[in-house]
Amino acid sequence: MTVTNSERLRISVMQAAPDAETLRAEVRRYLSITGMSIPQFADELGRGQSTIGIWLTKSYRVKNDDLLRRKIWDFLQRHQIDSAAELHRSQSGHLYETQNWRIIRTYMMAACERGEVCLLYGPPGTQKTFALSRLVADRNRERRNDAIYVYASQGMRSIALLKRIAQGLGVFSQVRAVEALSAAIVRELLRRQKAPAIIVDEAQHLGVEPLEILRELHDRTGCGLVLAGSHRLFENFLRGRQHLEQWLSRIDHKDPLPGLLAGEIREIASREMGNGHPAELSSEQLKAIFDACAVDDVFSRGEDGRTAPRKYFSVRRLVKFLDQVKARTEGVQA
Repeated sequence: MTVTNSERLRISVMQAAPDAETLRAEVRRYLSITGMSIPQFADELGRGQSTIGIWLTKSYRVKNDDLLRRKIWDFLQRHQIDSAAELHRSQSGHLYETQNWRIIRTYMMAACERGEVCLLYGPPGTQKTFALSRLVADRNRERRNDAIYVYASQGMRSIALLKRIAQGLGVFSQVRAVEALSAAIVRELLRRQKAPAIIVDEAQHLGVEPLEILRELHDRTGCGLVLAGSHRLFENFLRGRQHLEQWLSRIDHKDPLPGLLAGEIREIASREMGNGHPAELSSEQLKAIFDACAVDDVFSRGEDGRTAPRKYFSVRRLVKFLDQVKARTEGVQA
């Protein structure tokens, strides 16, 4: 897109931008945290998608590089990453320091810091999605080794998975071939001083081919992997042993998420119902709380892989119940 004289004058008075390499890293981090695609980012800047893509991948020198960098830097300064992360938190709900949270955080650290491969699985309501997206956003905001969050949709094909990973890395590519896009991602991962971890949520939706592609990315670059999903994620690996033999040999950690513990429920409910101060809860109140967040997990499996139904306590249901109690209390006080 041609830069007009008036726009050139306006951009010229903006503060000087960092060098191109530093700014590219900032843009990739911003895209990863906000989930914004390269075309969307280009639209926000009023520049062509190809121009931004070429600049990000250093395919060749873009005309008016200094003006482009000033414009990008001005946009990033006016749309701070911290603000984007705070928006993400405000839309995500409650987060409690539970055993689930500690397991998820430990696995994230293992993948990001040591390049390990981790499997997280469990029933709905264990805060997998919220915790993982929050940890990724916090990590990228604090400028530690990046982590790429990918949400796997139902029946996701390999090319769609690779495109989402590429977007998180800031890799621009119009290729539609799996091998070519995979090669571009490998180049980007190897270019980094330390390869970012790839976090795949709802990974039970992935078939053998996309799983093998993830394994190849790990083998070729040393990037850590966290696959999180329902019990079916673990079942898929058990059922597909003959096709996923290489995968199974690389898993460093695999644990089911336990759901809320009874002590955690008491502590959270006491604090929330006491407006931040521990409240004395009657046995009737506690029973109502436990009943409200108890769920039958009919898909749970034992260590032998066989179905072993059990009850668990859902964080999601606890949050919903406590919100209803607060709403009723506030209504009475009004």
